[in-house]
Amino acid sequence: MQMITGWMLLLLSIAGNTEWWVIAVNRSHALPIRAHKLRRFRTVHDLAVIAFPFFLTWCTGFGKTSLFFGGSFSEQSPALQWLLIVTIAGCVPLLLATIRWQSIRRKQFHHSAERERHDVLSLSSSPESSTRIKGSRRRTSQKWPWNEIYHLEVNSKIVRLPGSTSPEEAKSRPLKVVHFSDLHFIGCPGEDYYRFLVAQAIAMKADIYVFTGDLIDDMSLLDVAVDILRPLAELAPSYFILGNHDWRYEFEHIRSALSAAGWICVTSSFQLVTVNETRVLVAGSELPWMGDPPPAVRDAGCDLRILLSHSPDQFRFAQRCGYDLMLSGHTHGGQVVLPVIGPVYAPSIYGVSFVSGLFRLGDLTLHVTRGVGAKDPMRWRCPPELTCLEVYI
Repeated sequence: MQMITGWMLLLLSIAGNTEWWVIAVNRSHALPIRAHKLRRFRTVHDLAVIAFPFFLTWCTGFGKTSLFFGGSFSEQSPALQWLLIVTIAGCVPLLLATIRWQSIRRKQFHHSAERERHDVLSLSSSPESSTRIKGSRRRTSQKWPWNEIYHLEVNSKIVRLPGSTSPEEAKSRPLKVVHFSDLHFIGCPGEDYYRFLVAQAIAMKADIYVFTGDLIDDMSLLDVAVDILRPLAELAPSYFILGNHDWRYEFEHIRSALSAAGWICVTSSFQLVTVNETRVLVAGSELPWMGDPPPAVRDAGCDLRILLSHSPDQFRFAQRCGYDLMLSGHTHGGQVVLPVIGPVYAPSIYGVSFVSGLFRLGDLTLHVTRGVGAKDPMRWRCPPELTCLEVYI
């Protein structure tokens, strides 16, 4: 029995150490830190997680007092005792996150009024078509049979603002806002995947299109990206902001190119538009990476006040400034959602609390999309999504 207890202490220590490093990585990627520094920190994270079991084995040893062979906690050195206490404490946030995922967040993650899953790669009619969907960039993870990077979920979600009528009682149709984010043009997926996305967005017949950042990870693909998105701006008012990946490159050039295609940049400002006799204000925030905060709009006299924010971390700002609806991306839904535990990595100061879904936060409704692309082409139990928000005002 004592030996089993020792093994359990070691396993809990390994799990807790991993969780502390996950917390550090999630928070660091929510801050305005340059990419090369984040890569170095992620390398430290990888080494620390992989090396820790071996370090722990070396610390406890293989003698009679070793935790491997029935030694008690009190027989360990004071340094090892403190190491076990600190690392095992990391199991507490891991347990709380798992409970929250199972009881609340999992339902929000998957909630939609309607959904349709498209395996875009299976729609290819020839090897050439398949190549245009896959793209030119190759990674080992693309060969994993359960990878969902080409499985686009097209869904609709009902948004009822405080004080609005129910869908059954509404006298007019809802405002249709098509929201997508995190395209990450980098060569995987390929051009035809994104053209399929735009075709689905056109079929939704939106009143407004919004894109919430991270367009480019390869500047040579900017012209292609802009050309693919151009048709949406020709159909309905289309608004955008940029994200932290765009910040890494010539972001003002990216902004100008997309604006020239008819998309309207609302960074640090707002635009007013009337759609179906509904007065809509659309503002944008690229914080904490670029620009200034947009103005407060509580007294703007509009029917609907929308804030586009690449990161969901800005939701408290949106609450203070009187916005009704905030649309965000950045988290990619975690990209990998583990059974039971749920998503683990999400670049947010709130960890995985707002990784994806619709959230009612007082008078504010927050929608966080799982995004479309990813610089790291790996998704499991977390397909990319294109969402039509049916907003009842």
